[in-house]
Amino acid sequence: MSHERWLITGLSFTVIVILSLTAALTWSLTWSLLAIATLLFILTYPLVWLAWRSYSFWCQAIMQLSTYTQILKEGEQNLRYAKQHPDNLLLELLNEIQSLASTNTNQKAKNKTLDHLLSNILDSWPIPVCLFDQQLKLTYRNTAMNEQLQQPMLLGSSSENLGFNFLTEHFSHAKFGEKWQCQTIKYFHQDQRHWLFSALDISQLLNQNQSITQQSLIRVLGHELRNSLTPMSSMADTLLSSEHLDEQQTRLVLSRIRQRSNRLLSFISQYSKLAQLPRPNLVWFNFNEVLNEAKSITDTTNCRLTFHGNEQCFGDIEQIVQVMINLLKNAREACEHPMSLIEIKAYFQQNHQIIEVVDNGPGFANLNNVLTPFYTTKKHGSGIGLSLCAEIARNHGGQLKVENINDQGAKITMNWPIIK
Repeated sequence: MSHERWLITGLSFTVIVILSLTAALTWSLTWSLLAIATLLFILTYPLVWLAWRSYSFWCQAIMQLSTYTQILKEGEQNLRYAKQHPDNLLLELLNEIQSLASTNTNQKAKNKTLDHLLSNILDSWPIPVCLFDQQLKLTYRNTAMNEQLQQPMLLGSSSENLGFNFLTEHFSHAKFGEKWQCQTIKYFHQDQRHWLFSALDISQLLNQNQSITQQSLIRVLGHELRNSLTPMSSMADTLLSSEHLDEQQTRLVLSRIRQRSNRLLSFISQYSKLAQLPRPNLVWFNFNEVLNEAKSITDTTNCRLTFHGNEQCFGDIEQIVQVMINLLKNAREACEHPMSLIEIKAYFQQNHQIIEVVDNGPGFANLNNVLTPFYTTKKHGSGIGLSLCAEIARNHGGQLKVENINDQGAKITMNWPIIK
């Protein structure tokens, strides 16, 4: 039952009780039935009138307050509620409503000022920015976004009509290519989802990184070329300065030149692989076939290799072969014992492909820099092998982890997700 019905029922019950008590009292005083009926008739009118006035007072006051509250909710500020008597029981409620309305008005004014300020700031930004509501309709775009898209961007337009693609909670646009770093931020406002899309021009940063890469390339290649060409030139000068060419010495010099040339060619080939790694062709393959191919290329003399785990493996078979060649070569070269022990495991864990390689070498001298390109502690190393392995793992969407095992060897773990 509603509060209004409870009030009507209560007032009606009060009138009936008063009339009943009056009838009982007059009957006990031995009044005649006519006198009792006359008295009740006379009392009924003022009692009903008082009940109606009480009902009207509460209903009208509450209805007026409700109307006043709804008008304030709609943002109307010119309406004022009639001044109430100090003894009015609803005066305190009215004061609370007016206080809340005043607070709400001030908050709206602050929000409006803040929105205006943010709008001015975003309009002056060189970064393209736009907002979409829960229905993926445009609610805001700054000047930079208009200039970049070079098309009308009417508020309320759908993102699809503006050329945006919405996939997995992220927006993309054909006008924002590789030189742009796009970001989509989801936030909630008034229990509705909204998306903020921004695009940052990173072409200058890419050019700087490319310049740094080129400088690094020149520095590293220059270092390797000097290391190889200087001794070869010296040996050739020594050979040419002799009046009579000794066949044994000539063969020795040519053999060393060939050795250094092959080393230089190998380094350049490895560097080009690191700089231009193709997208992986993800398939299921037999891991034993990869191991056999890697062992046929790598010198496994005085090396005992054991394999445990699943023969079926997921990844790019050509890139995984390159990984195993580098890891076997590193483990073989690092071992200081007469027999090199290499243990390989391949298994699945939480929908990820895991490959572990453990050797009995001395471990890594500097774990912090072991994956840094061109960093090596080997006398004849190029610092490319492990960097290439880490890059292949990242190319598969995973990572490579290196660690030492109680100073008795090294452990390399690779993992990447199995994409069905």
